Amino acid sequence: MYRKRQKMSVANIGATILAAFVGAIVVPMPTQAQQATVNPENRSVRDEADRLLDRGYDQLKNGKPREAIKTWLYAIGYYRQVNDQAAISYTLARVSDAYEMIGANKAAQDTLIKRIGYGNTLQDKEAIIESANNLTSLTINQSDLEPVAKLNQTTLALSEQNDQGLNTAIALNNKGLIAGRYGDHLAAIKLYYASIKQYPIREPIGEGYVYIHSGDSRMALDDYKSAIADYGNALTLARQHRNYPLMSVASDRLIAAYLEVPNFYRIEELLQNRSSLALVMGDQETAAIIQRYLGDLYLSFGNLPKARLAYQESYDFAAMLEDTSSLPLREAYYKLQALEKM
Repeated sequence: MYRKRQKMSVANIGATILAAFVGAIVVPMPTQAQQATVNPENRSVRDEADRLLDRGYDQLKNGKPREAIKTWLYAIGYYRQVNDQAAISYTLARVSDAYEMIGANKAAQDTLIKRIGYGNTLQDKEAIIESANNLTSLTINQSDLEPVAKLNQTTLALSEQNDQGLNTAIALNNKGLIAGRYGDHLAAIKLYYASIKQYPIREPIGEGYVYIHSGDSRMALDDYKSAIADYGNALTLARQHRNYPLMSVASDRLIAAYLEVPNFYRIEELLQNRSSLALVMGDQETAAIIQRYLGDLYLSFGNLPKARLAYQESYDFAAMLEDTSSLPLREAYYKLQALEKM
């Protein structure tokens, strides 16, 4: 007899996810219908919360994640006064992202666990599963992988059960990263490509990073040609959508892969583009380092004029830094001095 698959309730989803990861944590459960009801009074309080939310976005955009966190925490305080739990949940996600940006992973994890609790109250499946995926991503590099793998397995099953395409893609990618940590790179690659198939068209940058992970596994297997193809796919997606961080990562990985082949003319082109990209991003230090690598490449060809020009540009870029005794500046100087003695 055919038996219809029963979907788990939202509250049970949250409890199951947290049990998979932290075991004894008690998840806040809605005991009254009005818990998720917004208080329509005190409109000025709600307006102030919204203003702080927007201000936090501006601070983050201007490279001030710590200030953004403080501002968003104030916003959450105002949202609590009007009991807007949907806004609190949304803002907690932003706070977690900002904590991750500054490397405060423990604070990010604690924030995500709080958001899962609000997801239960709000009956918000997507928020619960999204937070669980992010929790997995934050803990993949910890020494004990067993609870992380268990959390990922639970999140993947719930994502598939609830037809969450993007969250399924992220969970598959996380499962691939876990397999890679265990050294099973062939299994990891299969999971990465399963993840890519699940990625919605609207999420090309996430897909690009999965190609990066696949390339890393191929590099671990000494399959440099396939790694170059994966990194190349990531770079193509990054260029199409003008995503500079992904362009940087993909370019760096391609340079490392081509050094193993090797293809010095392709490396030359990639180094030139990478230096220009660093300048566009306002990263003079990286531009100085890349120009020094380019000088080393030209020196290996015996092309002293191009090597001198590259080292000089490396020195000039490093001189733009506030630290006049920086390592890139000193290394470029020594390279120029050594070249003059040849």
